[in-house]
Amino acid sequence: MAEALPALGGHLVAEVLLGLGPGWTLLILVVLLVGAFGGLAVFRPYGVVRALFRVLGHTVYRLEVHGAGNVPAQGPALLVCNQVSYLDALLLTASQRRRIRLVLWSPRARVPVLRLLLRMAGVIAVDSSGGPRAVVQALRLASDALSQGEVVSIFAQPGVAGSDFVLPFHRGFEQILKPCPAPVVPVSLDHVWGSIFNYREGRFQWRWPQRLPYSVVLAFGEPLPATVTAVEARQAIQKLSADCARARHPRRRPVHRQFVRMAARHPFRSCFIDTNNQGKLYRYGEVLAGAWIFSWLLRPLLADEAMVGIWMPSSVGGAFANLALSLLGKTPVNLNYTSAPAVVQSAVRQCGIRHVLTARPFTSKVPLQLGPEVEIIYLEDFRKDVTTWKKLRAILAILLLPGFLLDRWVLGLGKHGPDDLATVIFSSGSTGDPKGIMLTQGNLAANTESVIQAIDPGPRDRLLGVLPFFHSFGFTVTLWVPLQVGASLVYYPDPRNAKEIGELCRKYRCTIYLTTPTFLRFCLRKCEPGDFSSLRVLICGAEKLPLPLTQEFQDKFGIRPLEGYGCTELSPVAAANVPDWDEAGVRHVGNKPGTIGQPIPGVAARVVDPETFQPLPPGQDGILLITGGNVMKGYLGRPEATGDAIRDGWYVTGDIAHLDEDGFIVITDRLARFSKIGGEMVP
Repeated sequence: MAEALPALGGHLVAEVLLGLGPGWTLLILVVLLVGAFGGLAVFRPYGVVRALFRVLGHTVYRLEVHGAGNVPAQGPALLVCNQVSYLDALLLTASQRRRIRLVLWSPRARVPVLRLLLRMAGVIAVDSSGGPRAVVQALRLASDALSQGEVVSIFAQPGVAGSDFVLPFHRGFEQILKPCPAPVVPVSLDHVWGSIFNYREGRFQWRWPQRLPYSVVLAFGEPLPATVTAVEARQAIQKLSADCARARHPRRRPVHRQFVRMAARHPFRSCFIDTNNQGKLYRYGEVLAGAWIFSWLLRPLLADEAMVGIWMPSSVGGAFANLALSLLGKTPVNLNYTSAPAVVQSAVRQCGIRHVLTARPFTSKVPLQLGPEVEIIYLEDFRKDVTTWKKLRAILAILLLPGFLLDRWVLGLGKHGPDDLATVIFSSGSTGDPKGIMLTQGNLAANTESVIQAIDPGPRDRLLGVLPFFHSFGFTVTLWVPLQVGASLVYYPDPRNAKEIGELCRKYRCTIYLTTPTFLRFCLRKCEPGDFSSLRVLICGAEKLPLPLTQEFQDKFGIRPLEGYGCTELSPVAAANVPDWDEAGVRHVGNKPGTIGQPIPGVAARVVDPETFQPLPPGQDGILLITGGNVMKGYLGRPEATGDAIRDGWYVTGDIAHLDEDGFIVITDRLARFSKIGGEMVP
């Protein structure tokens, strides 16, 4: 009889609900579901969080957790994390089976409803508007939680970052550990920026991700001792971020394949402006169609040739040549037309180049001196072969087919992967044969991703491209970066003609200009004050940016040049200063004059003793090492030189530098006996 009671009760409830009619039945079920959810939220908030994340994890996010075993199964532990978006706390909570007591900095912690919700979830809210007493009280609560054997997590950055930069850490977590020492587990939230719920341009912003589901990585590092400093914890998280960036290598889409997807999605968006052809505008669909047709015409000529030379300046024609070769699966080698003929011939010989793409208007000004074994292909000779039918077929395919079909099946790019060689760029070294630096598709994809996170270009931006494609800065940043995000480019072939560059910037309202200090000095002398009024980002690399030049340029044009750092072996960008920004009343420092900035997202820096290669503390000079997905494959045909340059995944730059307390890098000297002028090596 007792066993039949549950079944009898269920039958009676069903009869009552059916007797009320469908409307009342639905209302009662909704009320019961809401009540059940509310009860869970009150009594089991962590269960609700995990349930919510399962929904997100199968729709918007794909959460990957690395090193979860580094969090102790029992006993106290302090998780120290960077913070990139407003969903980071949710992601962190859902990544661990153990309950995590979150320490969150919020100026709104006094709001009664929010305070109640935070308390229900076990959050320790730091009311940053309540003064030092409120902060001390919250840190004491965190220490008490550790003493009770709980896992406590703190976002050590002062607020949400405007990008994946690992910002300077405050020392609050050091205070938490003093009463109750516990293992410190560094946590990197990687690839979260660019998804949703980010802080951008001074305000909270919803960003729909480009891919669904969007992969997010949480990496838990090996536990650090309780005596660890904020600087050491920050460096550990930065290294984790670089490791995560390298781990994403197999899944990275090569840059030319991402361009195909972008062009298929936005075929009518502005892409190139040809200053050599009366400012003719090429839209993304036109550029893809032109490069596609060009690749058809080149295929029978190049056959099984792996590397193809390009003798072209920074121009729309040079961009088309690089795009067409990439679509063919060939490796474009942009030859340095400012080098001596013997240097160019050495590069051609090392790569086994049998064909070079160029144009007669350019070779009439800059002759190409190669032997009879190398065939010259002139771009303008193909115009007669571009029929109306070929144009129509390409344009219709781009307009009618989705990007993934164009990419994988129509163009056959599915076999192009991150390990493929993307380019060989030759150093302008001081003596001997130039070294060929091999950069893979994965290197370019990693560096373009990092640069995009650092300077945040978008479809509304227009880059002024004057650096040559044989320069790694010009190849990666002024060719491939804009094509990944749908930005447009204005190309001009000679960076020394400052007056024309200023006029172009004014005419086309360019927003991003990447150059060298040498060329910037030309602009200071010859350009008008209003020429650069539209710029929002001006970054100089390839050589030291003098502080007097920075101030003079800002005084005349109203925008401050920021210094970046890189080299060809790093694809090339490794560090950069970025404009300062505000977030929820907190001023974040992105620029420190006299430094080369912080490592860009996905890159880590270390300063080591020149003899022992042991890491050095902040403020002490040593050799600068860089690691990340941007570290080159190696030197062409020089395995011993590659082994000397890359040690355990770290590239030895040869620069003498030190890190300051906030992680900014200061270059103080160079081991090698040469300097850079205009980005070129000078003995």
